Amino acid sequence: MKVLGINGSPRKDGNTATLIKIVFSELTKEGIETELFSFRKTE
Repeated sequence: MKVLGINGSPRKDGNTATLIKIVFSELTKEGIETELFSFRKTE
């Protein structure tokens, strides 16, 4: 199984990114692959 995380927050290390990292950490412990897509504008 693979889980896709999508982050649309404009803040690079904001609350959304922090929560995704926590969830991904737990999923990885269970042997589940994760991938993150961030749609933050890069300027």
